[in-house]
Amino acid sequence: MLLIALAACTVTRVEETNPAAIPSGTPTALGAEPTGPVTLLGSGETFGLGWRYVIYEAEDGWCTELQMNERTSTSCGPDLEPEAGDSIGSAGALDPLESGITPVEGVVTDDIVTVWIIDEQLGRIPATLMPLDDAGLEGQAFIGFMPADGTPTHIQALAMSGEILQTYELP
Repeated sequence: MLLIALAACTVTRVEETNPAAIPSGTPTALGAEPTGPVTLLGSGETFGLGWRYVIYEAEDGWCTELQMNERTSTSCGPDLEPEAGDSIGSAGALDPLESGITPVEGVVTDDIVTVWIIDEQLGRIPATLMPLDDAGLEGQAFIGFMPADGTPTHIQALAMSGEILQTYELP
């Protein structure tokens, strides 16, 4: 009788996800239904957080998606690219993660070589630029991460000369 009771008992082990692990496998859309291919723009590990960034077309327009083990954030709209005369297009700060780190993402023109995420106390944090060519679009997506002790207030887009072509105030 004792043997039967032990055989019926199962142990479920829940493994914690490693926040530094970069999401892998075939890029898939997690936030909206794609109407075309899902294109991986870039991936990496920043401040102990693994991430990958994808883009795809959906019914509501183009979607950019930041995929992390803790959270996935999807932004969709008809116009990602900057308006004529601007260097920064669709851009914004996401809600802070459990660690307090705040992701900031967006799209800039091809002539931008540096994107800074600005905090009035910490200064400038560099963003990672990723060309949109593989998705058949012009420009570059960017992703930056503000440390837990900072609050992103602005985004700056710089030319090769170091000239600030545009500053965008985050809402």
